[in-house]
Amino acid sequence: MAKRTILTASTLLTLILAGGCGQPSEYDRVVQRELSSGAVYDSLFLSYRLGMSRQAFYDSSWALNRRGVVMQGPRNENVQFKLPEALPFEATMLFYPDFHAGSVFQMRVGFSYDGWAPWAPRLSSDSLLVDVVHLLETWYGEGFFEVSEIGWVKVDGNRRIVVTKRSDMEVTVVFTDLVRVRAMEDDE
Repeated sequence: MAKRTILTASTLLTLILAGGCGQPSEYDRVVQRELSSGAVYDSLFLSYRLGMSRQAFYDSSWALNRRGVVMQGPRNENVQFKLPEALPFEATMLFYPDFHAGSVFQMRVGFSYDGWAPWAPRLSSDSLLVDVVHLLETWYGEGFFEVSEIGWVKVDGNRRIVVTKRSDMEVTVVFTDLVRVRAMEDDE
């Protein structure tokens, strides 16, 4: 059930980004150009990458945990990584991948400022969204563009990065291997 929900959500996101019928959208053109290039971008952050096996993900997380780089996230549902200086204010990154056939095809990441409060607008997700896009541009290069119904998107080869506002305090970033998603959809 979870696999079908993830595929359905990914397919829905692709349809929304595609903008329906008619002229190809900027998103469609970028995806087509990048997938046609044959370039493979699998790096994410720290030592994580798209396509790594489930065991490699756990081994990498365990090694980073022993070094004090990451820790178990809330309710043991994700990995927590502190960002004391990467953003304008101290922040936390919570992440966990989605697996298919034993390997990572998507990584879901949540960012939030540690000092968030309803009365601190500079720490809200509106500000955080701008700051996270800027941070991701330093990590992955420029090229993010806004898609009105979704948020900010960047596609490099097979890797799509989507940045959205999740709540008043959290921004979500989803890294997806578009080649793997298409193959998974073809298998259905």
